[in-house]
Amino acid sequence: MNLFSFQYTAFPSTVFFGENSFHEVFKLLAQYKKAFVIAANRQADYVKSLQDTLGADRIYHFNQVVQHVPADLIKAARQKQLDEQSDVLIGIGGGSAIGLAKALALESRHTIIAVPTTYAGSEMTNIWGITTPEGKTTGRDMAVLPKYVIYDPAMTAGMPVKLAATSAMNAMAHLMEAVYGHDTNPISYNNSLDGIKKLREGMERIATKDKLSTEANQLLQYGSFLAGKGLCEVSMSLHHKLAHVLGGTFGLDHASVHTVLQAYVLEYQWNALTADVQSDFKKSLDHNYPPTALLQLAKSMKAPASLQEIGFKESDIEKTIDIVLSKPYANPRPLVKEDLIRMLRAAYDGKLLHDQ
Repeated sequence: MNLFSFQYTAFPSTVFFGENSFHEVFKLLAQYKKAFVIAANRQADYVKSLQDTLGADRIYHFNQVVQHVPADLIKAARQKQLDEQSDVLIGIGGGSAIGLAKALALESRHTIIAVPTTYAGSEMTNIWGITTPEGKTTGRDMAVLPKYVIYDPAMTAGMPVKLAATSAMNAMAHLMEAVYGHDTNPISYNNSLDGIKKLREGMERIATKDKLSTEANQLLQYGSFLAGKGLCEVSMSLHHKLAHVLGGTFGLDHASVHTVLQAYVLEYQWNALTADVQSDFKKSLDHNYPPTALLQLAKSMKAPASLQEIGFKESDIEKTIDIVLSKPYANPRPLVKEDLIRMLRAAYDGKLLHDQ
C-alpha cells in the first residue's frame, strides 16, 4: 500500500449519530408518501411512534425478519410492498432486517433508511445477500446502499450481553479483513485500525462488568460504523467467504460464525502479512499475537470460541472447504485445501495451532 498513490471511493450515505437521532426519521419521511417498515415485533414501539406521529396510513409494518434473508420471504415481502404502494423502505434491526430492505430495493430501487439495532454494519454497505436452498448468494449494487443511516445509542443499548458480544465480534471481522484486503487504501486502512481499537476497548468493558454499559455501547456503535465502511470500501477475503458458506449452507447463526472464525482465519493469514501490517494489528489489539487476542476477547465475554459450540458438524469440514474453493478470490495467503482443512479443524476444536 502506497500512502501517496491509491484509489478510494467514498460512498454517499448521510449518517446521523447521537442521542435521540431516531427522531431524524420523522423529518426524512416528509418527502415520501408511504413507508414500508421492516422490523421485528420487539421494535414495535418505534414503529408505533412513527404511526402515531405520521399517521397509520403512511406506515406499513412488515414484521417477518429471518436470518440470511431467504428468497421465499423476499417474495412475500415484495408482494406486500406492491400491495401497500409504498415509496420508501425503512429497516429497523440488525443485518436481517436491513438485509431484507436491501433485497426489496434491488427490484423496487426505493430509498432505504437504515436504523441499526446491532453492530452488524450492513447499514453502511452496498452489499446484498439472498439465501436459497442451494446456498447464499451475495453481490454489490448501489441501489441497496442506504441513503440515510441513524445511529441512536438507544437502539443498541438494550442488547443482551451475549448478542452484544457476538455482534461486536462480527464488526471486528469486517475491520480485520479491511486492513489486509488486496485493494485497501490509507483511508480505509487507518479507519479500520481505529475501529479495531474502539471495538476492543468496548468489548473489554463488557468482559469487566458483564454488561453493556453506556461507554461500551458508544465505543461499539462507533466501531461498528467504521466496520461497515470498511466492509463497503474494501474487498473481503477468506473470512467472509467462510462465514457465508457456514451461515448460508449450514444455517448457523451469522454473528456467532464471525465470532468463532476470525482468530483462526487471522492465524491462517498471519505469516503472509507484511511486518507493518502485523505491527499495526498488534498495536490495535494490544497483544503480541493478535489471533490469541481475538480468541481471548471472545472467551472473556463468554462468547463462543469453537465451531462445535455453535452446532457445526466435524463431518462437514471438507464439504465446507470444497465450497469455499469453488470460486476463486483474492486472499493474502494462497488457499490450499489441506491447510484450510487444518485451520477449520482447529476452529472446530477451539484451539489455535500456534497460541501465544
